[in-house]
Amino acid sequence: MARKRNLPISNRPIPNTITWVLEDSFLTVTGSNSQKTESTYRSGLRLFADWLQHFQKASYSSEMNWPLSPAQLNTETIIEFRSWLSDNRSRATVMTYTAALVGYLNFIDQRDALPNGVELEVLQAQMAAKRVGRDSAETVLDFDKSRQHIPSIIRYYEQLPLPRQNDRYNRRLSLLRDRALIHTLYSTAARISELVSLDRESVRNGSAKTVTIDSSGKLRDLTFEPYAQTSIRAYLRERNDENPALFIAHSRNAGEARLSITSVHNVVKRAVRALNLNASLSAHDFRHYRATQLLREGMSLADIQELLGHSDIATTRNIYSPVLEDN
Repeated sequence: MARKRNLPISNRPIPNTITWVLEDSFLTVTGSNSQKTESTYRSGLRLFADWLQHFQKASYSSEMNWPLSPAQLNTETIIEFRSWLSDNRSRATVMTYTAALVGYLNFIDQRDALPNGVELEVLQAQMAAKRVGRDSAETVLDFDKSRQHIPSIIRYYEQLPLPRQNDRYNRRLSLLRDRALIHTLYSTAARISELVSLDRESVRNGSAKTVTIDSSGKLRDLTFEPYAQTSIRAYLRERNDENPALFIAHSRNAGEARLSITSVHNVVKRAVRALNLNASLSAHDFRHYRATQLLREGMSLADIQELLGHSDIATTRNIYSPVLEDN
């Protein structure tokens, strides 16, 4: 008879199910060419869950049934887990399990399921620094250099010729939307999940200068600069649907659905490929590029924390102090 295995930290019997929501889909994609990779990643995600529940991190407890929802995760807890790994596992295991966890978070981000409390850019910068043995400040500066090309992404969409009206594929509406979306990303420094949740009414059809949103239980304001207001108005003037969402899909089979997080990333990636920019650039980078701009212009770290909706100013300081010290 096969020996029943237990979890590595709590010593509880391993539940007879997947550990995390969407885990099977993630592992099918990630481990499609390697059964060993799939098995190792599954072990890493299982260890993370056991650690969370055993030590009662981020309100997870051993009473919660698997598969667990990632909704309660946050950046600070994930970084704490990586530190625990470094103290208790081999270097190879740390790197592999970290890759599994960040890969899973990227996967659920593409499916609109990443919690607002998780900042992928922070995690990726920290993991990259550890992976190549470089100082984290140096890695943050590399990210900052790549982000200096973000204005070219904005210009790319501004300069694309506007298709004629009555285009059966709605290419004119799609481009007007993409311009409004890019300008709004830059103006507000919003999370992508916050951006796609905006409604026409909340932005007053492009006349609102600020919009108050609920960010992980904390209210904060998004600021719409004149260029964002203008592009939103230009987009909405040509829509004739009744959908309350600010940004919607216009492809023929999309049914005018609210734009997804994946679609926002695709808008940015389309320009990145066309301009042959660093492939790591994504929609998330608009948020951090805008924050560094404002810091260099003299905005206080506390105001940047408020702008970005970080729960702890230490998170803001850890991300941006290397950039400020480099000036």
